[in-house]
Amino acid sequence: MVLKFQDEQYELISKIKTTGSGAIDLYVACGVSGAEDTRYTVACVSDMELARKLVPVTTRNNVNYTFKDFQTSFNADGKYYIVFSHADGRTLQQAMEQGNYNLMERLQLMKNIFAQIFLLNMPECFLYEVLRKDNIVVGEDLSVRFNYFFTEVDYYWQVQEKDCISRVSGLVQEMFSRELEQKSSRELMKFARDMEEGHFVYLWDSYVVYDNICESVLTKSEQQELKPGRIWWRAWEGLKKIFPKIRAVLATLLIGSAALYLLLTLPNPVLSEKGISFQKIGTLEIQETGHVKK
Repeated sequence: MVLKFQDEQYELISKIKTTGSGAIDLYVACGVSGAEDTRYTVACVSDMELARKLVPVTTRNNVNYTFKDFQTSFNADGKYYIVFSHADGRTLQQAMEQGNYNLMERLQLMKNIFAQIFLLNMPECFLYEVLRKDNIVVGEDLSVRFNYFFTEVDYYWQVQEKDCISRVSGLVQEMFSRELEQKSSRELMKFARDMEEGHFVYLWDSYVVYDNICESVLTKSEQQELKPGRIWWRAWEGLKKIFPKIRAVLATLLIGSAALYLLLTLPNPVLSEKGISFQKIGTLEIQETGHVKK
């Protein structure tokens, strides 16, 4: 099926799913007149009441020009169509399940998520939507793209910035669960706690703080691998590091003690006309009882 709107034509390739209580059908499409490898997500809204609600956040005149993932919207055949860019690839959900990212990669990935949401400057309802792990697509270079699947469309008109902050907080908790559980980074622990407790009023404020934390943690991780924060663990790790030095000191003391003992216990030789005689060997005293006749 090919959708035509002004100079644009979109060929529907496959259906993604039906959402919005059956009111929205989602399709993957390609542009007929443009590059064939470019993919789009086309939302076909059959409920006109829902369509009227979506118009304020899905028309080019009302949406910020930096929201480049939004392509266009139009009416055709008694239905309302909304076109977004479509991202193919591995989702953040899949990436986290595989667990292949080290700390530095996860720090950069979270930073890229922050950067992308501010770069696109999308309406809060879509921001809340894309901050789901299955709507975030991660590239091999840790780049980030979003998919718009209207999964929570019934909640769109209730979304506030605090809801978006809460969803980012969930991402932070999951992406750095290892470090938070092991208590290996005070900076990340404090940031995650502040987000969870709602200390940030604006999402931008949380990004500024995270950016500073990111640089600090990266610097520390380059110098040494972060270790769990439990006291017994740190004590054991420290003991293992200094054990070779302790062993060398103990060996030196042992050799010194043995030498001193020998100096104190060995008899002193006494010179005589007939040579050297010993009055004492160790704890055994030797006494002369008489002259030996030849």
